[in-house]
Amino acid sequence: MKILKPGRPQTGYSIKCTCTGAGNGNGGCGAKLLVEAADLYLTHSHCRDETDGYVTFKCSACGVLTDIAKPTAAAWEAARKNGLHPAVHGRPDLLAATQEPTP
Repeated sequence: MKILKPGRPQTGYSIKCTCTGAGNGNGGCGAKLLVEAADLYLTHSHCRDETDGYVTFKCSACGVLTDIAKPTAAAWEAARKNGLHPAVHGRPDLLAATQEPTP
């Protein structure tokens, strides 16, 4: 492969998000944020026999957690590297439920 025209340097994963509190009782402050890989966590919810995983960030303005609606593969990877959110830390049984869903 040849580079025809170099692009901008990559500095890591980031995504523009709004603090909404989605998936966590809402109540977000509406701040517009540039969420970086280090800001992402794995969280989960459990209902009956199903456990679903989410990629979540904590707003630096108000502290509310927001689930990313459609996380990319890069977001899942970053969240996996950072591990479980402190609220579920110490529960390795939940890690399996926080894997990227397969289409």
